[in-house]
Amino acid sequence: MSKAKYSGKSQAAAKSPGKANSNAKKSGAAAKAGAPKQRKPYLTAALAAVLLVNIIFTVLLFNEKRVLGMAFADVPWYAWVMILTSILNVVAAAALWYWKRWGLYLYIGSAAATTLVMILAGMVGAGFSALAPAAIISYLISLNWQQFE
Repeated sequence: MSKAKYSGKSQAAAKSPGKANSNAKKSGAAAKAGAPKQRKPYLTAALAAVLLVNIIFTVLLFNEKRVLGMAFADVPWYAWVMILTSILNVVAAAALWYWKRWGLYLYIGSAAATTLVMILAGMVGAGFSALAPAAIISYLISLNWQQFE
């Protein structure tokens, strides 16, 4: 053990550990803020799938009344709620794409509303299956939660 190991900054850090810790915290925060966020491929694929599926679902729901020859007044209430929740899912997917935590909360709330509406409309099995994508997305996001704002 030579004196070279114990000279310079290491001695200063040993004498004043509070300063060394605050400097380390500042440099760690600066590195974290300056580091570009990287989305893993599985999260990219999941968010793209949520976005694409809900855009298609919204378009199909809007066109269904025309295909069936129904007037707007004849469309069941749950179809309107499903349109609203699919639009909310698109907004949530876009927010998650831009690393916003509130996007996950919106997506989970929208999935819960979709489940409730489908159960009330009599589609019990399909209603509970609406929670599966939200659970998968939540898990994938939890792996990168520190990157979300």
